[in-house]
Amino acid sequence: MDYALCEALQHNMHGVTRALTFYDINCQYHKHFHQRVRNNPYLTVHAALKIVPGIGLWHVHGHQDSCYVRYASNFIEGAGRIDGEIMETLWSPLNLISPSARGMSSPHRKECLDYHMNDCNFMKMIRMRKSLTRKYKEARAGVEESKKAFDAITSNAPPVAVASWFDAEVESQSRRLHDPSAMDIYDIKMDKGLRNIAMFQIILLRRDSAPSKKQKELQLLEQHSGPRVPASRRGATTWISTGLAIEEAQIALIMAVRKLGTRPSETQTLEIVRKRDRLQGQIDRFNAGAMTYLGDNFLDHEVDDEDDDFEDEVLDVEIMEDPDEDETEDGAMADPAAPAFPPELTVIPLPSNIGINRCSQLVALDLIPQEMSLREGQANDALHNLRVNLSDKAILLRTVVRKAGSQSRSTRAWSQVKSVENKVSLCASIYQKSRKQMIKLGVEDHLMEKYEPLLREHLKVTTAVADPNARGQRNESLAWFWSVDFDSSGPDGDWMNERECYTPSATSISIHCCP
Repeated sequence: MDYALCEALQHNMHGVTRALTFYDINCQYHKHFHQRVRNNPYLTVHAALKIVPGIGLWHVHGHQDSCYVRYASNFIEGAGRIDGEIMETLWSPLNLISPSARGMSSPHRKECLDYHMNDCNFMKMIRMRKSLTRKYKEARAGVEESKKAFDAITSNAPPVAVASWFDAEVESQSRRLHDPSAMDIYDIKMDKGLRNIAMFQIILLRRDSAPSKKQKELQLLEQHSGPRVPASRRGATTWISTGLAIEEAQIALIMAVRKLGTRPSETQTLEIVRKRDRLQGQIDRFNAGAMTYLGDNFLDHEVDDEDDDFEDEVLDVEIMEDPDEDETEDGAMADPAAPAFPPELTVIPLPSNIGINRCSQLVALDLIPQEMSLREGQANDALHNLRVNLSDKAILLRTVVRKAGSQSRSTRAWSQVKSVENKVSLCASIYQKSRKQMIKLGVEDHLMEKYEPLLREHLKVTTAVADPNARGQRNESLAWFWSVDFDSSGPDGDWMNERECYTPSATSISIHCCP
């Protein structure tokens, strides 16, 4: 093997200073290659030639996780995306003749295999133009898609962070020949206790681009305070914000009731009853405050539109279950301890629930922009928390579930994953409710372009984080909300550090030489 490689690197190599070599076990073979060449008088390699070792994508997925970022062609500058294999591609078509070849004698079997392999080589030769044309078109489409995702991440990241990532990439590529572990910045890093994540795949989002609900509430309070504001309108922002929090509590309670099952224990039933009692108290206090901003007779006000009779409706909520979780059966909603009018299904008198027509008749149209602003902040919070919890789940699958060495540890690990899945469903359901209410308030088109519908498949954890060495992940793309700006500050900000790495698509060959 050493002799063949040295001879190949001396053939027609004038002016070539860099060569890419791909071998199934290059992570071990290349480790002492130069030492073996120096100790053997019959082996020579040009001193100015830099050899970059790589492992074909067909084999690298069977190696350790660390081999992927160190030797996969996706992370080698100039290599592009290639399989790096020749003989293994013939196995699939040769499987078709295995039944007939099984009963042949040894000479007959060899002759048959030679015939079919020569036929495969001939077909490759005459179809090479069509194959290269197809791959070129796929490469161009891949470059455009990768560039679009890369530009979205770059535009949402601070310039200082982008510059630091670029410097880190240049340094790692320059050190990889002498220290392959320098490429580990592309992999996920976990600090004990903090489970912090690697810096090159970090994205620190700008705080001003998508304010949270608290920031929106603070802005509204500053605008609607002072002696010029009528006494009947002071505190309206806080009142609406409380209503949004009540709706979030209602969604959480609905999900808790759904998970009770048909035969809940007394402890579970008592916990639900206590939550309902607390929630009903919050709703009563909210309804009492509604009389200040909507009038004492807002429930009895006559309207022409029958669709605005919100007091006869139940809360319209779409519960977004995690796609990796078993769907809850309809029978699980049965709750023998539920009252006739459960508080989690009560529609509270927010402007979006009352309707624009009734707000106009109640002289409360000024409340609509305030709720719209708070709804936008609520959607930002929900999407940010959704990304945090999805990252949380991915890291748990990577570091806890996969490394569980016993049945008890595996059970505890999946319990943590189950808890995170519940948070994912809650955040997704809150976002869907917030988006639906913004539509009722007459949201502008540019906001609808930003807050797209959320689908169940968007809640799947990307295998690039859960299992970065998995096959077939290089063509996957993240959901739309991963490229939206949100505030990543706070105690959960570290969970938002993990992002996908940009590796452009290109074509290459098994041994690629660069001048």
